[in-house]
Amino acid sequence: MGYLLDRLIVKSVSAVMFARHWRAIFNFWRHVGRLPQLCPPVRHNDKFFWRKVFDHNPLFQVFCDKLASKEWARERLPDVLIPATVWQGASARDIPDDVLTQPAFIKANNGSGYNIRIDGKTVDRRNIEARFSRWLSRPYGQANSEWGYKHVPCTVFVEEMVCTSEGTAPVMVNVYTAGGKPAVVFCITGWKDENRYGSFFNLDGSRVSQQPDDLAGLPDNWQPPTCFDKVIEYSQTLVQDTDQMRSDFLCLDDKVWFSEMSPYPLSGLSSFDSLGDEMQIYGGWNLMQSWFLRTRHTGWKQHYANALQRLLKDDLAAS
Repeated sequence: MGYLLDRLIVKSVSAVMFARHWRAIFNFWRHVGRLPQLCPPVRHNDKFFWRKVFDHNPLFQVFCDKLASKEWARERLPDVLIPATVWQGASARDIPDDVLTQPAFIKANNGSGYNIRIDGKTVDRRNIEARFSRWLSRPYGQANSEWGYKHVPCTVFVEEMVCTSEGTAPVMVNVYTAGGKPAVVFCITGWKDENRYGSFFNLDGSRVSQQPDDLAGLPDNWQPPTCFDKVIEYSQTLVQDTDQMRSDFLCLDDKVWFSEMSPYPLSGLSSFDSLGDEMQIYGGWNLMQSWFLRTRHTGWKQHYANALQRLLKDDLAAS
């Protein structure tokens, strides 16, 4: 009887959330090819959807603010390099001309993909201003219910470009963690607007067989950067209070720059959706360690949390 009652509670609350977040449900179905399963969440795409709807960890608002996350990381990793913020303001129209004479990135602090790379030579201000005006005209993340972006104030900023003296891009090293521990690493080479390659690696630097559908893999003889172990160590420091997180770094030789934290990578709509494909990347993600299920609530939230915890424990015991 208790098991059936728990399922009824979780299903009832999930049905209400389905109605409330119908746009996110539609986008999930469009990208993943099915509806999210929330009774209980099993696959990582389901867990990300659950996180967006229920798990409103205050840290996520810091992580979704690119400027705030820089300062947050600086406090915890005093020896890590962080790309300098050259200028910041309310609008791209206010960027001084002399700021645009050096290679840099122009970014919005409250959205994913809101950035333009400039070489400091040919700068199309009209295009830059039009794109940022469009990007900042509505809050980011609404269509996918990415709660962490909801209250982040809009700021445009210019950030120094981390690259070699010849303009070569650094290696982006994204560390996926679960339960406060690194699980797998994704390395990417090349600029976003040029040819990019990326592959997953184990913590010992060996290649993982899974490969995203939308990105070509790195050459078979490609080796992770020399600062690979240092990045993994940094990531573990940053994710101690999270159940799952992706922390991003930039690497040039043995130097490491912090880039950002990603509570909703790919908006929680990954091409890895089978349990077999996802286990090495997300297999250690236990929702029992989430902020929502570790926090005391009142009313229906606490009844829902109690019922979900019991279902998760039953699933864990049966596995």
